[in-house]
Amino acid sequence: MLISKNAIASIILVAGIGLSPMSALADDLIVEYYATLSPQDTYNSRGAPLNDVCAIVQQDRANVHKFGNPDGEQPDHFFNSVERRAMIAGNCEYNRGHHTVDRIRSQFIGFVLVRAYGSGGSVTRVQILEAAG
Repeated sequence: MLISKNAIASIILVAGIGLSPMSALADDLIVEYYATLSPQDTYNSRGAPLNDVCAIVQQDRANVHKFGNPDGEQPDHFFNSVERRAMIAGNCEYNRGHHTVDRIRSQFIGFVLVRAYGSGGSVTRVQILEAAG
């Protein structure tokens, strides 16, 4: 079967659109909530220190949904299972100058706005924004 140059160009164009940076921005907002990141969120369920902001956000959600909500936060409707909380790992976007493990541990940061984006029930990115509290 022979394929014309125009057909090949069309295929490349269509394939390229699916990989463009704009497609990443087209994800739907899955959940948005305010959270208090506190020193107790910087340790996992076994008491080991967490050294990654994504892991701290993930532990914060575990503390809210599984361990009695020690910071008094409102539960979100999405990160209520271990599987869904695992989607936070490696998908965080945050200002590394403001959101650091040391600042969270020392209580210089606390109140954040978290927005999770994705599609089909899968998280593709999690924005962590410092919020006024």
